[in-house]
Amino acid sequence: MAKCSVCGETAVVCYADARRCYCGEHFIEHFESKVKRTLEKYGMVKPGELVLAAISGGKDSAALLGVMTRLSRVMGFRVAGIHIDLGIGEYSKRSREAAVRLAGQVGVPLAILDLRELTGGYGVTELARMAKRPPCSVCGMVKRYLINAAGLEACADAVALGHNADDMAVYALKSFLTQDLEAIPKLGPKTESIPQLAVGRIRPLYSVSEKEAFLYAYLLGLPVNHEECPNVDQRQLEVVLKEQVTLMESRKPGLRTQLLSKLAKRLRDYPQPEGKPEPCRHCGLISWGGECSFCRLTKRIFGKPLGPKVREYVRRKLREAGIEPCREAGSS
Repeated sequence: MAKCSVCGETAVVCYADARRCYCGEHFIEHFESKVKRTLEKYGMVKPGELVLAAISGGKDSAALLGVMTRLSRVMGFRVAGIHIDLGIGEYSKRSREAAVRLAGQVGVPLAILDLRELTGGYGVTELARMAKRPPCSVCGMVKRYLINAAGLEACADAVALGHNADDMAVYALKSFLTQDLEAIPKLGPKTESIPQLAVGRIRPLYSVSEKEAFLYAYLLGLPVNHEECPNVDQRQLEVVLKEQVTLMESRKPGLRTQLLSKLAKRLRDYPQPEGKPEPCRHCGLISWGGECSFCRLTKRIFGKPLGPKVREYVRRKLREAGIEPCREAGSS
């Protein structure tokens, strides 16, 4: 039975690439040290700043909130959470319950945005059906929009996402294979804020694997909904690529880390989006062409954009959670 490289106790994990093993206690220290180095290396957060962590209820966001809360005590930044209830039946119900328990356990305020409250009872599956678009496409757009709105209304310095190294490797490979090269500059560990339009995003788990995030959440006893979203199509490219990334990493340990490290250094070499971002004429949030995707979608479905309604709704939900909004309602 493998022994911890630090203390000699029974190990819970071993790293083939570095020939190291850790017991539970020292794995937690190792994980937090890796995330701390990532935060510092890429200048993700400074003392006194507010980080709004996007919490889905799954293992990665549980690890994200857990590690960010613990590191905030030694690095001096502040953490709050945001959860979006997408209205996907029992899956969303259990995800919401896990997010609420998680926030309570680690002691951070959590604002919950319910998509059905905004749309008059429609969840993401119904919206996708009405728009005749794939559910994952609509889901991603809705989450990005609401998280950004919450970040702006809270005057957060950054929004933290729970994307791990496996996720980022898959996104990068997909963008290259489909030649969506303009998407690659967005796949680094950090994106900068655009004043009044978008809050910068950070990925503290950029250097840790999915398995590491799962083990960290498990060892700390963090609440997690382990179900997979029922809308995920197992035939989609991301699912296939994830299997291949896992296989390549098993045969050549460290390949994933090398890919992401080099990608982070070369982001500026890839094509940047044409044009400049500008305020959506309906809601004032970021758009390319004067109308954001959320307002365009909801105008198509409901006959009017729901973006202006979102701003006031988000402010109310932030205030209910104890996260004080920082600007006048609807201002941009």
